[in-house]
Amino acid sequence: FFSFYGNANLVVPGDAAMQSWLNGIETVQGPGYLSPEPTSSHFVPVILTASGRNNSFFTSELTLTNRGSRTATLQYTYRAAAGGGSGQASETLAPGRQKIVPDAIDYLRTLDVPIPGSGNRIGTLRVAASGSEVGVTVRTTTGVANGRAGLAYQGVAVADGFTEAVYLCGLRQNAWDRSNVAFQNMGTSEEGSITLRTTVFSGETRDSHAMPDVTLAPGGFHQYSGLLGTAGIDQGWVKVERVSGTAPFYAYGVINDQANSDGSFIFPVTASSLSGVRGQTLPVIIEHPNFSTELIVTNFSNSTKELNLHFVADAIARPDKTASLEGNTIGPGEQWIDPDFVQVMREANVAGIGPRGRTIAGAAFFEAASGDLSGVVLGARTGSPGGGGQYSVFYNAAPYGAAFIDSAWVYALQQNAENRSNLALVNTGEVDGSDSVFELEIYDGDRGELVNTVTGIRVPVRGWRQVNAILGNYAPGTSQGYVRVRKTSGGNPFLAYGVINDGGAPGQRSDDGAYVPAVREMP
Repeated sequence: FFSFYGNANLVVPGDAAMQSWLNGIETVQGPGYLSPEPTSSHFVPVILTASGRNNSFFTSELTLTNRGSRTATLQYTYRAAAGGGSGQASETLAPGRQKIVPDAIDYLRTLDVPIPGSGNRIGTLRVAASGSEVGVTVRTTTGVANGRAGLAYQGVAVADGFTEAVYLCGLRQNAWDRSNVAFQNMGTSEEGSITLRTTVFSGETRDSHAMPDVTLAPGGFHQYSGLLGTAGIDQGWVKVERVSGTAPFYAYGVINDQANSDGSFIFPVTASSLSGVRGQTLPVIIEHPNFSTELIVTNFSNSTKELNLHFVADAIARPDKTASLEGNTIGPGEQWIDPDFVQVMREANVAGIGPRGRTIAGAAFFEAASGDLSGVVLGARTGSPGGGGQYSVFYNAAPYGAAFIDSAWVYALQQNAENRSNLALVNTGEVDGSDSVFELEIYDGDRGELVNTVTGIRVPVRGWRQVNAILGNYAPGTSQGYVRVRKTSGGNPFLAYGVINDGGAPGQRSDDGAYVPAVREMP
């Protein structure tokens, strides 16, 4: 049931499978082709084919989703950070189709982007789409003993690039985990170079360590490997800020398991996104014989914050199914990392938790006891033992006011011999005590068709519901697809996300999972 927790997968398919994915795709030109004025443009912070520590070897799977009713013309601009081969290429993607490319670097080479055929190749990718709205999703994974493991992330709309400082929280460097930080120049050649400054803060001592400024050309990429170790910090958070130039930038962190090299993608957070926020919704906390959730709380503000936690799950033995932990204070610059948060509540004698042994899974709601939660970043890493270490997946809480109102899309879902996918929904309860009712429109990515609409999915106020093996159970014969989530009744906003698991069924392959957050419906 909970085998989705972990982080990513993929096995390169044979020629027949590749051909089925390419149906509906027409290559237009090689380098130098100029598309019409794009209606959307996404920036992918990294794609790679490269070796890593502990005999790992990473490749990036690229998923392109045209959920519109018109053919999209796609223009790719690849900027090499290692291995050379910058260039452009274009193709079209038929309406409704979702294309999954097992190795993005190799695929760009088939479109005549001049990337070398061997060695470590790392770069950024801009995908400009004209004619239709196209989503971009990437999974970067490495082989493990019984499958694959890694992480997922999405292409960032160029209009959403950062100009203010971002914070990457929950990082650590110890015997079990290591952390990397990377950042990129999202701008065009007209916008020019930018200079970025990285400062590492200890979540324990509040000491800080400034790294040398880094200047990046448009499309440029820079990574600090083992950054906290370099700064002599065991656990902490990082601030990345632009100190010169006008182009937007992006930044992210990765926590890698020291044993199996599985990664967890750390999303960037800005101060403005948390300004004045009174509460945040964390999608899920879990305790299961094979899984547990680590809670991370970071306060990058200059003032002490007091917060209350309400954990809502069917297995909590209270009439309202809620376990509460109130009056928690975190000082300025502090970061807490609680490796097993349900156990923390148990040891604090929180009513309703009960003894270990049952499965407890549900959403958590953090609210300011006084003032607000400006500068407080809440995240979780849920994982299970595997590969000599732990397979884990990371996700952030959503500030009140940031959740979906009416509808959202979840891309890149798969159901085949190597992969399966789940979908989850959360009723945030921000507005009133009403249940939310949803319908799920399931699209076959190979055929570009709506194949099923599942109606009447009810999620109670502050409830969490997971739809297991959504393609296998509700769209049999659909090997890959995407879902439109639409709320049909209820007054509360909602969260939605997908998880792609390694293995066609629970217990097969590594069982590692990749977290794929929903994206907002465009007008």
